[in-house]
Amino acid sequence: MYTINIRCYGELNEYLPASWQQGSFRMTVSYRITIIDILKMCQVPIDEIDLILVNGDAVDFNYQIESNDKLSIYPIFRSIDITPLNLINRGNVH
Repeated sequence: MYTINIRCYGELNEYLPASWQQGSFRMTVSYRITIIDILKMCQVPIDEIDLILVNGDAVDFNYQIESNDKLSIYPIFRSIDITPLNLINRGNVH
């Protein structure tokens, strides 16, 4: 079993059930999955995401989760310059 701690920020909360909004929630799956799989399960559109951190490190959509990973998912940054960080490369989405 893989348990993941997830937090979506900003307007990404609009896509989540009320009980998951504005805070962290846990998801448990029986097999190893990627970030893109998690986003699909949560119904968060990938084209609204600019940055994903796993345990504080920037990753892309194809990162395979490990149990107890902490995911921080950020919407498109419109007014904050985060260029030192690795933004999502939408060309790698499968």
